[in-house]
Amino acid sequence: MHLLLTILAFVIILSILVIAHEFGHYYFARRAGVRVDEFGFGLPPRIWGKKIGETLYSLNVFPVGGFVRLYGENAQEPGAVADSRSFSSKTLRERFSIVFAGVAMNLILAILLLSFGFFFGIKPLLIDSQDVLQAIEQHQVVIQSGFTLKAVSQSGVGERAGLRVGDIIVEVNGGAILNPSILTNALASADTTGVLLRIRRGDSVVKMTIPKEQFSPSHKELGVTFYDTIALPRVGIQSLKIDSDIARSGLKAGDILIAVNDKPLYSFEDFQGAFLTDKSLKVRYQRDFKEYDATVTFPQRKSVTISEVVAGSAAAKAQFQKGDTVIQVQRKEVSNPEQAIQILEQAKQSGQPAQFLVERQGKLLTLYVNAGADGTYGLQMAPIVNQNIDMVTSALSVPTTVLEMKTVSYSFFGSIGMAFRETYRLGKETVGMFGTLIKDVFTHFSVPEGVSGPVGIAQMTGTFVQEGFLSVIRFMAMLSLSLAILNLLPFPGLDGGRLLFIVIEVVLGRRVDPRVEQVIHAIGAIFLLVLILLVTYKDIIRLA
Repeated sequence: MHLLLTILAFVIILSILVIAHEFGHYYFARRAGVRVDEFGFGLPPRIWGKKIGETLYSLNVFPVGGFVRLYGENAQEPGAVADSRSFSSKTLRERFSIVFAGVAMNLILAILLLSFGFFFGIKPLLIDSQDVLQAIEQHQVVIQSGFTLKAVSQSGVGERAGLRVGDIIVEVNGGAILNPSILTNALASADTTGVLLRIRRGDSVVKMTIPKEQFSPSHKELGVTFYDTIALPRVGIQSLKIDSDIARSGLKAGDILIAVNDKPLYSFEDFQGAFLTDKSLKVRYQRDFKEYDATVTFPQRKSVTISEVVAGSAAAKAQFQKGDTVIQVQRKEVSNPEQAIQILEQAKQSGQPAQFLVERQGKLLTLYVNAGADGTYGLQMAPIVNQNIDMVTSALSVPTTVLEMKTVSYSFFGSIGMAFRETYRLGKETVGMFGTLIKDVFTHFSVPEGVSGPVGIAQMTGTFVQEGFLSVIRFMAMLSLSLAILNLLPFPGLDGGRLLFIVIEVVLGRRVDPRVEQVIHAIGAIFLLVLILLVTYKDIIRLA
């Protein structure tokens, strides 16, 4: 039943988008006086048709999409250029508007659907890692570290082994689980000892063995479903000194730092910035996908260096040298360049020389410098980026469960404004993705991650149908926008390719030979067909 509903929804959604696109061509062609020979619903061969006026309205065998056939679309048709009712006889402006109208209809449809969705409430549109991090900080996305079980089938191996909904898989056969397929592959290749799991269940870590004997010929399926997951950037502790204050605070090698001073931590730069600013930090860390808090005191470190001394400046005359380590400014310890600059500004206002305590080749030196005639000291400072000898950290990518994605809604006018903004953002992303697709196909003959064809889109349709009407609206808007952007790209066989030939005609002052244009569009169409087949093949392999 679910499969039939998914297929029906997929056909309806795609047909609405394509028919809206073709209606744009149809309407502007009629408006320009072009004879429309056929408006087809679905793709040929034809199974039914009725002529109304001069246009044949047809139903076709393949119920996906549609098409519009204009008289004189091919300039090689006898008498097409001379006949005032043909597409080829129309002015540049009229032909441009007819071709562009399909793209415009899909853009308008996307904006309308997004406006509707944002007014009544839809899930946020997350297109890159920064969107995800922002949504998490705004509490629009509820997350939990690790791979979490969403459902456990009563007839599967997982249920018989004792797995429960909410369990977090920590390790499989002693190794970290980086994606759900690691567990599936381990079960498929289980030896005589079976598969050993470590599972986070509430506050406890449970060890569990799934014996090979449980995989009978009639019960080979694991029977578990995971929540959707994302990979979040984090900072991990590679090693630390055993007798250090850091170790005594409770931290261990292998722990993952997730927040510093109540601020989420997503990069080494964030941690470095907090570390340079304050010696005592409130740290939230994760161990076996459970979170803990600790207050960590780090030893004082040399944090500011002189990165440049301007020749002939006040600093040069005061004998500052590039590479000097700044310990104090005006007898105050400094931990970052911004702090040192602030103290220097105060010294400048007082009219007194600034006193520096610097380290040079293991020796401490006291230097005094006044601001020059131009009001500057003539030196540049930079943070020293080095690792604390008591702890070594590294950047990590941590699997994270998306437990819930909350809806966002706006006022009537706010929803329209947000729809335009998101249309622009998603449009840029689609252009970039298509460029990456073309590059990867030509250089590696491969399809990049994140690109889906008809099979992948059909699978996504089933997911959105299960989520409800507004999720389907959101999905339709994104598809409509993708269809518009892809058709607008100046590639042979697409509307953008036809628009490009019209632009070339404007530049040259004459038409490109219709035979040459037709051959180029045919080559482009073949390439697009091959591209669709490649993407479809990847979708099938991924689902197999």
